[in-house]
Amino acid sequence: MLARGDTVIIEEDCYQGSINRLTRLGVTPVGIPLDRDGMRMDVLSNALDELARKGVRPKYIYTIPTVQNPSATIMPVERRRELLRLAAAHGVPIFEDDCYADLVWSGERPPALYAMSEHGGVIYIGSFSKSIAPALRVGYIVAPWEVMSRTLALKTDGGTGALEQMVLAEYCTANFSKHVPALRRSLRAKLVTLMEALDQHFGGAATFDDTQGGIFLWVTLPESVDTAKLYQGALAAGVAINPGPEWSVNKSRARNRLRLCFASPSHEEINQGVATLAEICRREFGVPA
Repeated sequence: MLARGDTVIIEEDCYQGSINRLTRLGVTPVGIPLDRDGMRMDVLSNALDELARKGVRPKYIYTIPTVQNPSATIMPVERRRELLRLAAAHGVPIFEDDCYADLVWSGERPPALYAMSEHGGVIYIGSFSKSIAPALRVGYIVAPWEVMSRTLALKTDGGTGALEQMVLAEYCTANFSKHVPALRRSLRAKLVTLMEALDQHFGGAATFDDTQGGIFLWVTLPESVDTAKLYQGALAAGVAINPGPEWSVNKSRARNRLRLCFASPSHEEINQGVATLAEICRREFGVPA
């Protein structure tokens, strides 16, 4: 759908892989800031109007409305309706990335944009890599035939073997409804450990919002901290973090932010990792104890 010089609207803080792919393709990303309910519709409306005045129609609006990556926000139904209205008014399709939808703590989530749309215009993708196993690399797409017909010509099974798909299908039929609630409870407990560790080792120097789901926490550190430099020191000490600038269109604004993923490490490793980060921040960036 994209060619060099095209424009795409995305969330200002967004999945690193999406930002990098657009950059490599020579596509201009227009970042829309988020609040606690996800992408801000007032800013989106202004951006669409401004682009229209310039004669530019974005190829699509990319959004992760349910457990947004990295902010973990969940877009309410009313805001979803407004997003669909704006997209239809400007003739711009929506690319809905829903790979974290199974990981909402309550087990209840708003309907997908695809399900809410009365006039089509939404391309929906999901994944089993978050709910079952990352190494499976099996996802899916739901889209109108005019999109699917073009997509299928590009699809090969080089990355998703038939055996993995058959194993997944057999496993999900018998186990998915039991596995996912247990996974959510485990992840929620790890998030609590992470937030408690941040409070203990950083105090008020690390700010964040409790999340409603997901596998990551979006953390803001004091302005003296450059998380791109923190990344190097942390890695040398055996701790992996995601520096904020790599997950944002507005790299300067995300300079002191970081994304911490808590899915894989144990509770002890989470606590030790945060303690190590705090020590590096005190030593290298003058963050108070």
